[in-house]
Amino acid sequence: MSEFENINIVEDKSIGDDWSPLFGEEAEELLNRVFRDDNDAKEQVKEETYHIMRLCGDPKKNINQDTGLVFGYVQSGKTLSFTTLAAMAKDNGYQVVIILAGISKNLVDQSFKRLQKDLGINQGFQRKWVMLNNPSDPTRNPQDKNTIQRELSNWKKPNMPSGFKKTLLITVMKNKDHLKNLLMVLKKLDLHQVPTLIIDDEGDQASMNTKASSNKRRASITGVHTEKEMSTIYSRIRDIKNILPHHTFIQYTATPQAPLFINIFDNLSPNFIQLLTPGDKYTGGRAFCLDNSFIIKEIPSSEIYSEDNDFEEAPETLKEAMRIFFLSVTSGRLLGDQKGNPKNRSMMVHPSRLVEKHDAYYQWVVLMKNLWEKVLLERSDEDETKQQIISEFKEAYKDLKANAPDVQPFEMLLETLGHNISSTAVEQLNSKAGSSVDWSSNYSFILVGGQAMDRGFTVEGLTITYMPRDKGVGNADTLQQRARFFGYKKDYLGHCRVYLDAENIHLFSEYVSHEEDIRKKLQEHKLSGQHLNRMERRFVLDEMFKLTRKNVLSESLKRNTFGNKWVRIKAPHDSKIIIDNNKTVYERFFRKHNSFFEEDEGHKKRTSEQKHLVANIPLKSLFVDLLDDLKFTRQTDSTLYTSLKSIVDIYVDKFPNENACVYIMSKGVARDRSLKNDEIQQLFQGKNPKSGEVIYPGDEKIKNEKFLTVQIHKLNFKSTNYTNIIVLAIWVPNQLSQSLVFKEND
Repeated sequence: MSEFENINIVEDKSIGDDWSPLFGEEAEELLNRVFRDDNDAKEQVKEETYHIMRLCGDPKKNINQDTGLVFGYVQSGKTLSFTTLAAMAKDNGYQVVIILAGISKNLVDQSFKRLQKDLGINQGFQRKWVMLNNPSDPTRNPQDKNTIQRELSNWKKPNMPSGFKKTLLITVMKNKDHLKNLLMVLKKLDLHQVPTLIIDDEGDQASMNTKASSNKRRASITGVHTEKEMSTIYSRIRDIKNILPHHTFIQYTATPQAPLFINIFDNLSPNFIQLLTPGDKYTGGRAFCLDNSFIIKEIPSSEIYSEDNDFEEAPETLKEAMRIFFLSVTSGRLLGDQKGNPKNRSMMVHPSRLVEKHDAYYQWVVLMKNLWEKVLLERSDEDETKQQIISEFKEAYKDLKANAPDVQPFEMLLETLGHNISSTAVEQLNSKAGSSVDWSSNYSFILVGGQAMDRGFTVEGLTITYMPRDKGVGNADTLQQRARFFGYKKDYLGHCRVYLDAENIHLFSEYVSHEEDIRKKLQEHKLSGQHLNRMERRFVLDEMFKLTRKNVLSESLKRNTFGNKWVRIKAPHDSKIIIDNNKTVYERFFRKHNSFFEEDEGHKKRTSEQKHLVANIPLKSLFVDLLDDLKFTRQTDSTLYTSLKSIVDIYVDKFPNENACVYIMSKGVARDRSLKNDEIQQLFQGKNPKSGEVIYPGDEKIKNEKFLTVQIHKLNFKSTNYTNIIVLAIWVPNQLSQSLVFKEND
């Protein structure tokens, strides 16, 4: 499909000048049902939802076309947030709420049932909502179209009591046919003065234009940028947006990489953002991957099933994981309905996206379960096999008890262990076996599957995760969406275990830094009051990762990698304003820290040019007083220096008491240097002499290997009027090693 697209450029708007939404009866009732005894959590959701609603279009206006991004952690309560937003939209006169609810039937059904339950739909005498799931093609079955038309007409009747004006809640799968049906329905309606809220659950999945990269390639060849080829689902969503004169489109996701890095003129590029704060009992990447060493366990490469590593017996780490799980299940049943004990206990075995591998792991799980229950329940205590199995469970118990002090004595667990193993349901979830779970049917489950248990799928009471799969192509957002093990698990975190291979252990840990960097920069930008389009997209990302799938990006991403090397400024003289600013910043810095500087040690025969001043200064002070205020605008310098400042800023946050080493080269006396192609030809003075007794090792060796080292040079450029120009060389040691991914502003 190829056509011309009208692009609406959303200007900066003054938020909330004439639009103060009401937190009304519908939203209040919802939160009262959810948070019966936790008023602090209720107020937090209430406040954040209010801010999102305030950024949405005023329903009293005729036209609105905003796109927003709501960013929360994996399994942190995004569904409750958008359900509350839907309720608040109703309270404020939105007539239609559309939920783009996932790419599979089970996810759409999961969302439909959750919305129906949480909003109390179809309960009581006075019905406030009309709920439709995947509206039908109106040319074949006009019933859904007629229902929507009837309810919208009630809103237009001037004397209609407000209690008879029902809000339409439409859930639809992100599927080309279902979206087409919805579009066909909407085209047959009068949508003038019909304020609509569109919520895109997992907004970075399927909604993005997967042909964006091909547009980039074509534009580079033809030089034409107006023609836009679109993937089908993206095109359908775009057409739905275009047919609604008054709408706000809200993307909910825990992985915002794609929405943030698509072209800012794209129809789905957000122009405002809200960050969600999880409740006190939420445990995410930091709790699982960094703070609690007992949780993450390594699966040896020899125990990862593949074509090259084929074996018939269940891996030892899988057996260990199952033992800990069954002990946790038994303990949970004995605890009963105590506070903090989840209503379900589940284990997830996630070996691959390939169904054939699911079969192998499913058979192993079933085999071990059947063996253990049979031996524990049917054999005598003197049986050697039974004694061996009990001994192995006792070892697993030591691991569990060490981190979960609420676990009962082993002998007490052993009394009902066999029965709990027997009553645990083992289910395979994939395209062949099905992809839904009736959580009310049982207390404990072991689920074996792949993509059916990826993003959006809620695993109730998930306690043990066994994931012997590789990183795939290494997209950061894809890997993070596999972290179904995050969630509100603080009360039983000691029971949780996650089994990964060495590579994935590293990647999940590194993702924490990436995620925290994104959240920090988004929060800082939000507090600045600037439009989201003005935000520089530049985030820490380990080199083993790709940011997101390449096909949704119309521009190539760039990467700066730091660590164990010098960063040198090449053109510090782009404008008089920059030159004067940098001189002022340096002089202010030197006056403040002058007392710390002393002459560095070195050979007594050094020339005056080879003698420097040196000081150890707190890295935080160096960043605030010098690095953050210096400006370098040449593209070759600006991109690199901005990335470097990001790295230092992150490091300062982690290690606020760290020192840095600062050299004022030649004690502040200007050196002469030449320019070539208007950049410094050679900043560093070389080794002297090159052989024999070394009097001066060269500027490159003037550093502290362990700390960030900043050399401050003053330069006069030959054959120019540029004098006393401030320029930096910065040594980045290994402990500051980081990689940043970014794109230039559109």
